[in-house]
Amino acid sequence: MKRPYGIAGSGRASFHLQAYFRLLKVPFKVWSRRSGLPPESVLGGCGTVFVLLSDGAIAGFIADNPFLKGKRLIHFSACLHVDGAAAMHPFMPLARRKLSLAEYRAIPFALEPGVSLKALVPEFRNPVFRVPRERRALYHALCALGANLPVLLWSRALKGLAGFGVPRGAVQRYLRASLENFAADPSRALTGPIVRGDRGTILSDVKALGKDPYARIYSLMARIYENN
Repeated sequence: MKRPYGIAGSGRASFHLQAYFRLLKVPFKVWSRRSGLPPESVLGGCGTVFVLLSDGAIAGFIADNPFLKGKRLIHFSACLHVDGAAAMHPFMPLARRKLSLAEYRAIPFALEPGVSLKALVPEFRNPVFRVPRERRALYHALCALGANLPVLLWSRALKGLAGFGVPRGAVQRYLRASLENFAADPSRALTGPIVRGDRGTILSDVKALGKDPYARIYSLMARIYENN
């Protein structure tokens, strides 16, 4: 019988890896701090262990559990390097929604040059791209910039427009249209006063936002676009 994979952690990454393994019918065991059990009692019989903890906890967990020595260790951090553990970052914002098998198989993994996905997880056939160790910090920053900052902006717009009685679905369609425009042609997706260079309207928008912290963000983004 094939040895199960081990998963340390119960967060979102663990949630999706478990879902992917179930769809592939791959055996696995999960340990979390909430279980109250020592990690070795759950993960000791696993040949490969995914350490899916916060970045600051990964190295300490490995150091505190000598039984992990000799096992293949994998983490999902985009920026972290840990001696003895392979970095395997899933290039996909993972929400609390299970995906289909086809969707999981389509997720690219960022690996360091020379690392084989097949050697790490033979059951996976996902796309792969390479990020050198010395550039992982920049790679992570760009991932965070692209996937998370827009969500903050969209959340602010959704909340503010609700005050005008704009239905939630209409706001979501508006934002989705912006994303679809970007997907179709990134160079032509920007609309409104920033792309037109309409400084008067930009100043009016910033003034209307008043003391809202997003007023400074709006102004800064306009200046960045103008200077590029």
